Amino acid sequence: MYRLLVHIHVYYIAAWPKIETYLKNIIADSSCNVRIFVTVSNCIDDSKIYRIERSRIPNMSLLRVPNRGYDVEPFFYLLRSISLDSYDYIIKLHTKNVVRGIDINFNGRYLSRVQWPTFLFEAIAGSKKTFRKNIEILKNDKSLGMIASSYLISNVCYHQDELCEKEIYENYIKKLNAERIINPTYVAGTMFIARSDIFKPLVEAGLLSEVFEQSESRKLGDTKAHAVERLFGVLVALKGMKLYGFDKSWYKDLATGVCAHAIKRFIFDKRITTNGRLLIRIFRIPICNIKLEKQ
Repeated sequence: MYRLLVHIHVYYIAAWPKIETYLKNIIADSSCNVRIFVTVSNCIDDSKIYRIERSRIPNMSLLRVPNRGYDVEPFFYLLRSISLDSYDYIIKLHTKNVVRGIDINFNGRYLSRVQWPTFLFEAIAGSKKTFRKNIEILKNDKSLGMIASSYLISNVCYHQDELCEKEIYENYIKKLNAERIINPTYVAGTMFIARSDIFKPLVEAGLLSEVFEQSESRKLGDTKAHAVERLFGVLVALKGMKLYGFDKSWYKDLATGVCAHAIKRFIFDKRITTNGRLLIRIFRIPICNIKLEKQ
């Protein structure tokens, strides 16, 4: 029987009912002994957390953590409290803020902020069959270290406004003695199923004690947490393993393609411009163009 640790960091409590469905797909697999840890930011009101506490998910523990490092510091907090040798696989999930109407370009495909978390969740535990397939793939192919959505796997890269994040990332690389790893792939969104032993270098390098910045709802990069997002891909490469995605389909390819994006943008276009303005257009006619206040 495989020993599986599942970590879910829940900041957006409204997403919990959907997460429960994914958890049920996981615990239904009789080949896995599953232990579930749910972390919740200590800024969340107790009355909201009750929605999680009343869930009837077996072997589930609820932990309060500081509101730092988005989903990464809670994951490190959990790794500090367990023995990696006690588990064969680890699943990392978390809630994401859904902003409708905003598309993001990944590898030449356009994913809306609605599709982004859905693709990540579905690739790991979208059904009992999908989860079972993940376990079988990891069991049979020892060259694979991590599985995630094909549509969110990318190469390490930085934009000009992410120089601080690049510096943080390179400092982590030095601590891991991983300078030889050039442009590894990583999961944009940090949701995956992975072999537990790939995280051991974090313990050995003392990185699990890292203290992260306070989480900010509109911060999209240039933080320690975003640097670690890329670092997870390095951990896979350090083991000489690969990051794998299998959830591609003709329907998803069509829905995220350039043509579909162009049609959607022509009919309805809502986005934040580079100078911080909210722009909404219908049939290319602007109906809203306002400056957003900084938070």
